[in-house]
Amino acid sequence: MPTPVDTVLANGLRVIAVRRPSTPMVELRMALPCAGDTHARAAAAEVLVTTLLRDSPDGGEQLHSELARQGISLHASRSARWLDVSGSAPGQALRPLLDALTRALVSSSCGEGGMAQIRMRMQRQISVIRSQPHVIAQEALFAHCYGEVPGLQDVPLAADVARVTVAAVQELHRTVVRPRGAVLVVVGDLDPERAVADVASATAEWEDAGDPPPGPELPALRAGIALVSRPGAVQSQVKLTRHVVPRADDRFPAVSLAALTFGGYFSSRLVTNIREEKGLAYRTDTGFQDHLNRLALAVDADTATDVTAEAFGEIAAELERLVDTPPLPAEIDAAREYTIGMAMLALTSQAGFASSVLTAVTLGHEPERVTRFPQMLRDVTTDEVADAARAFFRPDTFSGVVVGDAERIEPGLRALLGDRLVARRAV
Repeated sequence: MPTPVDTVLANGLRVIAVRRPSTPMVELRMALPCAGDTHARAAAAEVLVTTLLRDSPDGGEQLHSELARQGISLHASRSARWLDVSGSAPGQALRPLLDALTRALVSSSCGEGGMAQIRMRMQRQISVIRSQPHVIAQEALFAHCYGEVPGLQDVPLAADVARVTVAAVQELHRTVVRPRGAVLVVVGDLDPERAVADVASATAEWEDAGDPPPGPELPALRAGIALVSRPGAVQSQVKLTRHVVPRADDRFPAVSLAALTFGGYFSSRLVTNIREEKGLAYRTDTGFQDHLNRLALAVDADTATDVTAEAFGEIAAELERLVDTPPLPAEIDAAREYTIGMAMLALTSQAGFASSVLTAVTLGHEPERVTRFPQMLRDVTTDEVADAARAFFRPDTFSGVVVGDAERIEPGLRALLGDRLVARRAV
């Protein structure tokens, strides 16, 4: 890990600068807290992201053509918890990149010009996205596990977007786009001290507006498996989840390796069983998701309607086997080398390094976590992985949903789950 310059400016912005001169470029990554507590706020945040980097309130191009000629790019996106900005530029163009970013941060560029077209285009896009099976299943999972929590919503509702006003976006800009609580990472062919000074100078007019408002609280996880009906569906989506320890917990590296050996990569037990050997799943995966302030272990599978119950039974059986027969040293070593290799591969480019540092920091770690975590994985023992499997992988501790043609899949699921199949609802 190159020694970073990590400081908080007078306006509250945290800046992390790292020298990685592999190419004569600089990469910029920024995150601003953006968790909301209403569907209207999620919709306004989506419009805010779309208009954040426009040239003018009247609907100009997203990027100044002058910046494009200098090889500078800027892009904005959002998740349920963060508003993200990414950018890149030749090393000598860092200051123009920062100046362009600051113009977007200081004042809203959302105006009446083009707003109707923006809303119409976004509604069409959202309708397509929200019709995708994996999006339907994810929202069904949140609804079953937590009830109505708009702060978990990655994709807003089209009807809510249609009601977004310019005034709502401008107000959200004032409350969300503030320096305190935001993180800016700059990586590349640069002098870190000079880069921080450039950031401080460029963002001097971005004034401290106080701490960002607290995000919504996550309700307790509801138990049981919900059946969500999609009449006529030829595939079913199985999604299981449970809360685990935070990433900062000493047990997390062991939990991570247990998840990998169970179903987190191509040689894992679950993939080998239900995909490669039995052909019961088109896709299956195991990993971690951030549900607001809680970390969740997620097990997903896409199956054909006719084998949904059989696939669910095999997932539950593999979970039970992981508890009763913990991973062998050879399994753990294979998973360990795979994830270390993937982590180190992500750090080889300036863009990957910048993204990894920002992810680590927004998850509550220090920048050095990106290079320290592989060593933490190497230090995990076989017994620690076995303890993690017993503590967090018992099948009856998972909540979840099965989304599919309920008329065809309910009898088999009912026979497997009995009273644990707690609800049947329509999409």
